[in-house]
Amino acid sequence: MKGILVLILAAAVGYISYQYAYPILAGYVKFEKHKKEIVVAPAPKPVVKKKVTVIEPPKPVVEAPKPKVVMEAPKPEPMPEMPKPVVDPNQFVAPVLPTIEEATKNWTALPKSAFPRQVTMKRDLQLSMKIGASSASTQVKAGGKMYAVGQDGANILVSPSDTSPMRGAVALDDTDLKDVLTQGYERWKITYTETLKRAHEFKLVAAERAKNAPPESKGTAKAGNDKPAKDKDGTYPLLVASMKSGQVTEIKPDIIKEWGEPQLTDGVWTVIVKYETQTMFGKFDTEAQAHIKNGAVEKWIYTGSGEVVP
Repeated sequence: MKGILVLILAAAVGYISYQYAYPILAGYVKFEKHKKEIVVAPAPKPVVKKKVTVIEPPKPVVEAPKPKVVMEAPKPEPMPEMPKPVVDPNQFVAPVLPTIEEATKNWTALPKSAFPRQVTMKRDLQLSMKIGASSASTQVKAGGKMYAVGQDGANILVSPSDTSPMRGAVALDDTDLKDVLTQGYERWKITYTETLKRAHEFKLVAAERAKNAPPESKGTAKAGNDKPAKDKDGTYPLLVASMKSGQVTEIKPDIIKEWGEPQLTDGVWTVIVKYETQTMFGKFDTEAQAHIKNGAVEKWIYTGSGEVVP
């Protein structure tokens, strides 16, 4: 047993000597064969660090705020000037007349000339008729006839006849007075417009006749047939005296709105006046003319119709 341990110890010493002592001894005596080749590991290649380029994500493009567009209202284009219609100075222009509602202030102010006037009752009525302090009741059937003799506010006063003193109040709409006056007014408007038109035409014809008349008819050959004199205020003393004397009652100096120029035709001087006259439907302009010869007013007539002015 002791021998085995010796052998093991000898083997171990020999192995250690071969591993560590022999290479040093061999190197010293230049014994290459037994020199252990020392492999030198190659130096590690330098690690080349790759340059990593970091690409930043593109920044969002922020657009500059666009200027606000203020929409201006389109400027209106100038309207082309329309040629003005050529107005014939000799053309008759019809008057613009009010409606009957306007002329009567919506039936609240009927003219006095509308009475007396026969009317028809539209429904059965029990009327209280008065004569002074006395009163009596009477019944009027629809379709019955009465006379409208005046107005009392929204009512009209009726009577059995145009001369009877009896009076009774009845609503205007209970009679046909509105219809009667409206029909008369429409007829009057046509007649009035035609009268003004004839008056206009008369003045044109008279002016043309005076313009083209021979010299002997234009002059004042006869002594005393002088042209009517005009006062400083535009009136004619001869015509004013005729009105004040009562030769004409409808025309008064204070209602005349326009005095015309004297025209001589066939030895007669004519002066046209425009004045305001009261009709059944209100005040309207009317024309009349004075015929003058030898320094005196012979007559007054309506221009156009030729009727004598009362």
